[in-house]
Amino acid sequence: MKKIILSLCMVLALAACDDKKETAQANAKPVIKIGATLPLSGDLSYVGIGAQNALNMLLDKWQKENTKYDYQIIYEDDMVKPQQAVLNTHKFIDINQANVVISVFGVVDRPVDEIANQNKVISLSCSYGKDKVPEYGFNTSPQNEEIYVSVIQELKKKNVKTVALLGSNAAVSNVLLGYAAEHLPKDGIEVIFDERYNIGETDFRLSIQKMEQKSPDYYILFGVEPMNSIFIRQYNEITGKNNITSMGNFPSISLKVFPPINDIWSAYVIGNNEAFEKEYFEKYQNRVEACSANLYDGLDMIIKAFESTGLREGDVIPNNIEVLKTVKNFKTWNGAVGKAKIEPTGIMHMDVPVRVYKDGQWVKIEE
Repeated sequence: MKKIILSLCMVLALAACDDKKETAQANAKPVIKIGATLPLSGDLSYVGIGAQNALNMLLDKWQKENTKYDYQIIYEDDMVKPQQAVLNTHKFIDINQANVVISVFGVVDRPVDEIANQNKVISLSCSYGKDKVPEYGFNTSPQNEEIYVSVIQELKKKNVKTVALLGSNAAVSNVLLGYAAEHLPKDGIEVIFDERYNIGETDFRLSIQKMEQKSPDYYILFGVEPMNSIFIRQYNEITGKNNITSMGNFPSISLKVFPPINDIWSAYVIGNNEAFEKEYFEKYQNRVEACSANLYDGLDMIIKAFESTGLREGDVIPNNIEVLKTVKNFKTWNGAVGKAKIEPTGIMHMDVPVRVYKDGQWVKIEE
């Protein structure tokens, strides 16, 4: 009899557990999965880790809210290699069933965009000089004209008349420097050199000596690292001068390798919100890196859109294209990068400040 009662108790207990499990499953929130392919190793790992930190920081913020959905981020390392980014994206979509994929920089984001678009998945990117995205794409980086405006204003303050434009044989260099080459003559500045170097090239001394024979007033760089940091160092060693700037990527170079040459200035594409920079530093004891603030804002908008977009009949989560439509309908956003405008095309616009390098930090230029 005791055995029968004990067995009955066990059956009832198991049934109660099953009931609780079914109730928990019934009460569980639908999950929105986000795949992020980032350079988590290699020369640009500081960019990928910075983006990962910012995205985790955002997720922490939303997890304190009573949201309709749970949000999960899956990270994969692409080392800024397009082939790996493609594999990561297929994994996110085919295996993880991601609703959103995230990528940084023009080296990898175009194929990510394409795969996501084919699968009707939102593709959130931060890519300089990228002014067109597919239907499901959303780019949070500043645009050519905004970066150019900050540079040309500073060049005019310094009465610059001639420049050399230097970059890498890469799409991102050609887009930004090509824009500058087209517009500088219209603003009264002659482009006397417009050079591209093969990715991986490390000796620019002969090229510098050749260009110095014509003595351009300023050198403007936008190359793929480590081109920029090596060029600056070699240029300073040869000439002793610091009349060199960038279309935004100097502040994106790791402070461990950036040449310690004071008073070099640059467009500062990292952001324009000191409160966010302070909060990030307090949490991670490190500076905000390139694209960290941009992706923070992009995913912040996407999560807000998931929370506020209605459901189609029979669906448990909002449709991706309707979520992206909600994002575009925000029109403006005041977040980690500062104030920004959102175009119906999925492109963001924002002011780009200028900062100067002083003793290992990029600081505001004093008026």
